[in-house]
Amino acid sequence: MKIAVFSDIHGNYEALKVIIDDINSNKYDEVICLGDLIGLGPNSKECLDLLRKNNIPLILGNHELYCVLGPKINDMSEDEEEHHYWIESLLSKDDIDYLSKCKLSYEKSINNYKLLFEHFLLKDDKYPYLSLDIVRNGVVKDCYNEVDSDYIFVGHEHEAFKCVNKNNKTLVCLGSSGCRKDDDTFYTIIEVNNKINVIKKHLKYDRKSFENRFRRIDYPNKEKINEIFFGVN
Repeated sequence: MKIAVFSDIHGNYEALKVIIDDINSNKYDEVICLGDLIGLGPNSKECLDLLRKNNIPLILGNHELYCVLGPKINDMSEDEEEHHYWIESLLSKDDIDYLSKCKLSYEKSINNYKLLFEHFLLKDDKYPYLSLDIVRNGVVKDCYNEVDSDYIFVGHEHEAFKCVNKNNKTLVCLGSSGCRKDDDTFYTIIEVNNKINVIKKHLKYDRKSFENRFRRIDYPNKEKINEIFFGVN
C-alpha cells in the first residue's frame, strides 16, 4: 500500500499544484494533507479550492482551526490576529462549513501497523496542539509514549525530523512543503508492506510565478512573513 502525505502548504499555490499534479500522475491508495493548507502565503483560498477539487482529505491544522473556532483559542499578537482575519475574509461560508467538518486526526491499520495522522501531537484543550517548544527543547520523545500507534505522522514544525521513543514508536514530522525559500518542494510517500518505508519525493515548482503572486497581493504583515517564511525579495 502507498500513501501520499504533505503538510503546511501555507498558501503557496504553485507548490501545491506541482505536488497534486505529481500525485495524480502516480498510483496511490490514499492521499492526505496534514493541515495548515492556508495562512501566511498569498493564495490560501486558491489552495483550498484546489485541494477540494481533487477530493484530498484535510486534517485540521491550527490555521484552519482559527477559521472554525476563532483566533482567540490561542495566544496571538495583534498583528497575527489581523493577518488571520484577512485570511478568513477570503474564504466563503461553504469553505468554513467544509473546514468545520474536517477532523483533527486520522487512524489507519495496515499489515499489523497502526498509523496515526495529525497536524501535531494533540492535547485535551480548546487549542488542541502541544507547543512546538517540545521539539526545540528536545523533549518530544517523551510526549507520545501513550499514543496507541506504531507510526505518527505530523506537520506543524516546518523543519522535517524523525524520532523513535523508548516504546519503539516512530514520530515522523513531514516539514513544510509550502514555506520554501527556493524552488524546491516535496511530499512524502509511505510504503507499507512487511515494513514501513518513508520516502520524501522532491519536486520543482514555479518559483517565479509564486514570487509574482506574492508581490502583487498586499496583506497584513507581508514583509515580516516574507522574511521569516518565504524569502521573497
